[in-house]
Amino acid sequence: MDIWRKRDVFLIILPALCAFFLALIPTFKYTVPLTWDIYYHIHNATLYMGKGIVFWDPLTSAPHGRPIYYPPLFHIMLLFLSKITGLGFFTVSRFMQPVFAFLIVLSFSYVSGKLYGPLAGFLTGIFLFSSLLFMRMMLPIPESLAMISIPLFVYGYYRSMEGCSRLYPVLTGLLLGLMLMTHILSASIILAVVTLSTIVLYIGKYDIRPWNLLIILGSGLLLASVWYAPLIVKYGFVFRSPPTSALPLKGYITHLGVLLTILSLAGIVHAAVRREKNDVIMAVWTVFVLALTAAYIVGLKVLSDRILYFALFPMATLSANLFNSIRINNGKWSFYAIILLMSLYCIYDGYSLASSIKVGVSDSELDIAEWFRYNGDHATVVVSDYHIQPPIVAISGQPVSAGGYAPGTIRSINVEKYISSFNYTKHDIMRDRVGYIILDNEGRTPPTQDLFTGTGTFLFTE
Repeated sequence: MDIWRKRDVFLIILPALCAFFLALIPTFKYTVPLTWDIYYHIHNATLYMGKGIVFWDPLTSAPHGRPIYYPPLFHIMLLFLSKITGLGFFTVSRFMQPVFAFLIVLSFSYVSGKLYGPLAGFLTGIFLFSSLLFMRMMLPIPESLAMISIPLFVYGYYRSMEGCSRLYPVLTGLLLGLMLMTHILSASIILAVVTLSTIVLYIGKYDIRPWNLLIILGSGLLLASVWYAPLIVKYGFVFRSPPTSALPLKGYITHLGVLLTILSLAGIVHAAVRREKNDVIMAVWTVFVLALTAAYIVGLKVLSDRILYFALFPMATLSANLFNSIRINNGKWSFYAIILLMSLYCIYDGYSLASSIKVGVSDSELDIAEWFRYNGDHATVVVSDYHIQPPIVAISGQPVSAGGYAPGTIRSINVEKYISSFNYTKHDIMRDRVGYIILDNEGRTPPTQDLFTGTGTFLFTE
């Protein structure tokens, strides 16, 4: 539907407004950002603020340091927002939470509405609240910024396959480039989706322009090379897969919600019967991502719950499209009542999620990070478990042995001998420049502190 009436526009915006107000609940409930990940990103933004756009981080994976393999766009945006508002990174990150929730839901609803009409757009946004994955939409992280772009990218691809104009492929490619400089996983998955969709549409003899996909890819890689080319030339490229995190069948239902699970399965069947271009793309998208979540069966290292998030848009859209096929004759008020009841049910689920979400960093961990801000030597290395290190480096600037985004680590010290086995010597401490060891409780007795050269300190978390 190319032209929407005011009522249709209101339908598209309404779920996004609900998302905004729901995300305000945890934003005002806590004085820090919700997610653990944001501390690593704030650290990178702090590096850019002090040194400009750089490719080397001396404070994480210390004492060796490491290249900054994480794409920079989110960090640059964080820095820009902090500069123009005069607010600190943590305050800016907090208030990004309702904005991200609003924009993600709006993007989902808008593109679903363009593909299937305003009713589908409205229901797509509403169904999101019934999924546990709605929580991720509130998080101020690069993935959320990329998630805003994903439906818009796929819609640009859809239009590129339909027309001869080179404008849509080029603009869609530029959007791909921005996604590559924001969140590699998001860009990689959605690029695989449109590639598979092109193959399926071509084999199915649909009227498409498959060569436009090359324009999209070329434009995207050209833009992304602004960042990746100098990085790879100087340091090469390293990515170490995280440990596999499998999701049992019950976990799929838990994450998606019962309502969305049932409706999306019916929606896939409905799409298979209709087989319009948009149906094919949505079905391929859903099946591919669901298959990818189970790729650990064939030996691939995947985080199943994280990847499942990328199936949320097509599954919600296919679920919403089911209601376009319902014929309304004399029972339109019954139909509207069903829509209203489903909407209230989903919004209540969203409210429950927003009310129950917890912050990713505890008060005791923040207290330790603040301790380093005022008492640390800002030179020697903090050795501890992985979780507490991003807050320490982000808040205090104290070097840490890890510090977040483990897949981009090239070289690191052996942390276990300092916090677990205690099998280390004074020579180890001097070589690794260890100044502080943080243990998770006071029930274990570490070696004598005399091993340190004078600045070393043992700290304990709760």
